[in-house]
Amino acid sequence: MVTATSEAPHRFTALDSLRGIAALGVAIHHIQASSGPASWALFLNGGLFVDFFFVLSGFVIAGVYGERLGAGFSLLKYAVLRIGRVWPLHAFMVLAGLALELLSLVIGQHGLSASAPFSGLHDARHFVTALFLLDGWIPDWTNYYSRAGWTISVEILLYALAGVAFRFGRAGLAVFASLALLALAATLTGHEAPLATFSIQRGLMGFALGTGCWLIHLRLGAARLALPGLLEAVSLSLLFTVIAWPPPFAAIATIVPSALVVLVFARQQGAVSRMLCTGPWLWLGQVSYALYMVHAMVKGRAIDALMLLGTWSGAPLAQWAMDGETPVKRIILAPLPSTMVQLAIVALMLAAAHLAHVWIEEPARQWSRRRAAHL
Repeated sequence: MVTATSEAPHRFTALDSLRGIAALGVAIHHIQASSGPASWALFLNGGLFVDFFFVLSGFVIAGVYGERLGAGFSLLKYAVLRIGRVWPLHAFMVLAGLALELLSLVIGQHGLSASAPFSGLHDARHFVTALFLLDGWIPDWTNYYSRAGWTISVEILLYALAGVAFRFGRAGLAVFASLALLALAATLTGHEAPLATFSIQRGLMGFALGTGCWLIHLRLGAARLALPGLLEAVSLSLLFTVIAWPPPFAAIATIVPSALVVLVFARQQGAVSRMLCTGPWLWLGQVSYALYMVHAMVKGRAIDALMLLGTWSGAPLAQWAMDGETPVKRIILAPLPSTMVQLAIVALMLAAAHLAHVWIEEPARQWSRRRAAHL
């Protein structure tokens, strides 16, 4: 997930806010419910907002670092800045998952976990791969300790590849684009391997397309769009439509309208952009990374509370269900109460995201900047 716009020479405020909206879409997607907003098509398939993140990440990293790396900016400083930006909050959430496992050893599971503490997806191997951001590099690997960690794992690899590509200029970018085409071919033919997982293929395609969007943005210069408000509305509608009703190879399909959204909203010339550059949307953009990282933990504990309340009252409010081969906790209320509960969970997610942003994410970011300045 991209988190670099505030370091860019020109801040793409509307894209910041769109990143926040996409993070909110992913968060609602992970609320399992039989009715209410989480059951709507846009949020049922809301995991595809991740592909928007990858495209936006390629665009922003190219804008912030591309020219500087090509001119000799230290790769070590680049690595410190990027790792310091994404890893500390991720590590905090992994340790929070570890604390939850230790708590379950003391007080018992009470039916709130699908497996015993430190077993299955909760075992020590998963803790290690989560902590050190290896999940996205291993085929068919999912993780209890950090449900969002696979994307950060992929992003770290993409940062490394992009940094080397930018350092070698056009030749490096040509190699990077070739890797993206190989990823496209592998995805279409269903082939994956360690360090070439479907997760990495997905990220590489989106990130490379986003890098191309930056080059197009530079070529356009200060040119104004014709009917910018209409273009903003159409591009967003296309993106939401593809996510709500995804075609085959949905991730590939999603990056195309994502690229259009990035190119249009990078100009910040229409009415939707002006709205996105105002108070609440700005705040949502600021806390977007924190929201993405904390939402699964907050959602899980909120539904735990619902399950316990249902057990004590004798009227089930949530229950275990299967999402494919994965056991999940699903809200089973009627539409209106389910909607109210989901809105309350979203409010808790946003509150936790704000605290995580202020207390963990931003201090870690400033620390990494200070460290990089002395390298």
